[in-house]
Amino acid sequence: MFDQRLKDMRIRTIGFLALLFILVAPILADKKQPEIEVPFEPTPPQVVEEMLQLGKVAASDYVFDLGCGDGRIVIAAAKKYGAKGFGVDLDPQRIEECKEGAEAAGVTDKVAFKLGDIFDVDLRPATILATYLLDETNLKLRPKYFRELRPGTRIVSHAFDMADWKADKTEHPAKARNNIIYLWIIPASVGGVWQWTVKNPQGEIQYRLSLEQEFQVVRGELTPAGSKPSRINSASLTGSELKFTAMVPDGQRQVRVNFKGTVNGDTIKGTQQWSSGPQAGTHEWVAKRNPVDLAGSWHLKVQASPQPLDGFLRLEHKDGMLKASYIGDKDQKKIEVPGFIALGTSIYFDIPIEDKSVIFTGSLDGNGGNGKATREGWPNDLVWQAQRER
Repeated sequence: MFDQRLKDMRIRTIGFLALLFILVAPILADKKQPEIEVPFEPTPPQVVEEMLQLGKVAASDYVFDLGCGDGRIVIAAAKKYGAKGFGVDLDPQRIEECKEGAEAAGVTDKVAFKLGDIFDVDLRPATILATYLLDETNLKLRPKYFRELRPGTRIVSHAFDMADWKADKTEHPAKARNNIIYLWIIPASVGGVWQWTVKNPQGEIQYRLSLEQEFQVVRGELTPAGSKPSRINSASLTGSELKFTAMVPDGQRQVRVNFKGTVNGDTIKGTQQWSSGPQAGTHEWVAKRNPVDLAGSWHLKVQASPQPLDGFLRLEHKDGMLKASYIGDKDQKKIEVPGFIALGTSIYFDIPIEDKSVIFTGSLDGNGGNGKATREGWPNDLVWQAQRER
């Protein structure tokens, strides 16, 4: 009798587990796993060394590798240069190879590896990012780089570029795929209006510097109080280091002044070198920028557009970042804009039109803004203007 009850209990248990599997299986099947976007193709050792040299890896660096494969880049950075390293990959086999390689190289105290999605990694601790990803993956990651990486962080990419974000430097190793590796340096956000005061024998003069920024390319005008604006020349932005030259009125003359400074948030601090006149010599320079919150709804009008591009750019703070969407005036269709980048008041984003994207660059400041819209195949850039909706 006891044996029969035990047999019945086992039958009921098996039936319950079978029913549970039937109910849960569809849920598990519907749960999407992250896809491996980039197939594993190891970087030749000679190219690994070229990448580390191009990034100027030092013992003080923290090297991240997204899609790290067998971990050879961060392992080499730790073993040869004494740097710390971190790698992430979606393939469990690759992560096991990373751990085995780190142990063989004797650098387990300097490197760590994680099974996971490259889009979920917190990049803020990195000082160097080494990648061997496809062009389209680089573009998907680009806004994340600008949100999370600090100015001066170096990005070294084997073979694949970032479209209209031109590299700061390239090298051409013979063993590299396409015979090229790229270096980008994350620039500080300098777009906006900066002000400071200069003391001279005639008193104090207020200066106004208006800057527009496209990645590391900077343009702008310098306006001393009571004078006409003049374009700045020889502007360069390398990480947090800003340099430019401007002609500044000194009495009845124009004097060339070389400005250089370090950007820290809404402050630039450095030196200005006057070439001649009573101010000749080197003086301190401290400029301040009034921060502008771009969140809100901006109505953009594109002049002479061959497509209906007028619409609303909506920016909102979400999960600690500024997220963007675009709603066309004509079709009222909402388009998410994951590629939106804000550098101070300077902006960059693109929206798809048919089979190609229209790229918007320019600036939003206060209640208005303007810039240009470009698209492959258009003979000319188009001008857009924006008004903040209240």
